[in-house]
Amino acid sequence: MSICSFFLFSLLSMNLIIDNGNSFLKIGLFEQGQFVLSAKYQAQEYEKMLAELKGYSIEASILSSVAELPQSIDNYISNLPFCLKLNSETPIPIGNNYQTPLTLGYDRLANAVGAWEMFKKESVLIIDAGTCLKYDFVDKYGVYQGGAISPGLLMRYQSLHHFTDRLPLLLPVGEADLIGSSTTGSIHSGVINGMLGEIKFIINDYQMNIKPLRVIITGGDAPYFLNKLKTFIFAAPTLTLQGLDSILRYNQ
Repeated sequence: MSICSFFLFSLLSMNLIIDNGNSFLKIGLFEQGQFVLSAKYQAQEYEKMLAELKGYSIEASILSSVAELPQSIDNYISNLPFCLKLNSETPIPIGNNYQTPLTLGYDRLANAVGAWEMFKKESVLIIDAGTCLKYDFVDKYGVYQGGAISPGLLMRYQSLHHFTDRLPLLLPVGEADLIGSSTTGSIHSGVINGMLGEIKFIINDYQMNIKPLRVIITGGDAPYFLNKLKTFIFAAPTLTLQGLDSILRYNQ
């Protein structure tokens, strides 16, 4: 998605949020804490991203990265009036009770901050359906407690193909029958319904132990499950970017 499809120019100073993940580089622009737009780029599109950003007045930026970025992007953000590169020692606006903070994924931390900013003084379970399926919990006092990590949707399809001799590699489908009447249908049922069942079980377990509880779902694979979950699940597709912007504003 191109930035140009949203706005051609902005006179107001903005915060640039950069989330460099395993598969894509995602960016967001925020004005005084308000989400303006987001875009996603592949590795070969980095220079295109920099060209499109020239139409905006960027005041500050935060970088969350799990992979090395081109020097051109590093030079760009380093020359901004304020630049923050997220690490385990970056001050954040919530408490962190994770026992191994050096190994805590920046996306999980950002999701926790974003959830707390959205629902302060509430216990929140965040479900991030991305490359991995992640569960993270922030208590009503604003302290991140941890969560769980399991294989994501594509990872489950890939593992069935990789660790067997004859099972084909499939892509996700919108609906999967409970009873698969073919090998293809059985794989879809096992992966889609199995992951859905896991999500429902985790939610139910949290709800039995923590009341009241707010539940948020985010991540690229969230649409596969959102309409199959109960209506009280809150969809937050830009949660990671919102959390990173909150961390940036906290440090400005």
